Amino acid sequence: MGAAVGMSVFLVITTFLLHYAVFRWLSGGMSNIAMTAERRILIIWLLTLSAHVVEVALYAAAYVLGERMLEIGSLEGLQIVGPLDYFYFSIVAYTSLGMGDIVPSDHLRFITGIETLNGLLLIAWSASFNYIAMVKLWSWQTCVEPVWRKLK
Repeated sequence: MGAAVGMSVFLVITTFLLHYAVFRWLSGGMSNIAMTAERRILIIWLLTLSAHVVEVALYAAAYVLGERMLEIGSLEGLQIVGPLDYFYFSIVAYTSLGMGDIVPSDHLRFITGIETLNGLLLIAWSASFNYIAMVKLWSWQTCVEPVWRKLK
C-alpha cells in the first residue's frame, strides 16, 4: 500500500505543478508573443488539452510500473496488449467516465481513485482558466436589432 500512496502523492504533485506551469506561462509568458486574441485563445485551449494528455500519460505510466514492476495490482477484464490500453484506462479514470471493460485490482484501485479526484480538480481548474481567458480576450460583436423593434 505504501508504494501506491507514494506514487499517488508523486502524481498529484507532478500533475498540479505541470498544470500550474502551463497556466503561468499562458497567463504571463505568452503575453510577450505578438498574436491576435483569437490565436491566443486557440493556443490556450490546445496547450490546456496537451497538459491533460501529458497528465493522463503520467498516470498510464504509473499503471504500467505498478502492474509490471512493483506488482501492486493488475488491470483485469479486457486484455491489456499495449501502451494505448493503459492510456485508454487512464483517460477513463482521469475524466471520471467510469470503468467497466478494464477494472483495477488491489492497490491500483487506490491510484485509480486518486487519479479520478485529481482529474476532476484539474479539469475544473482548466474550465475556469479558459472561461477567464475567453472573457478577457473574446470580442463579441453587437447584435443587429430586429426589424420589429425599429418599427415601434
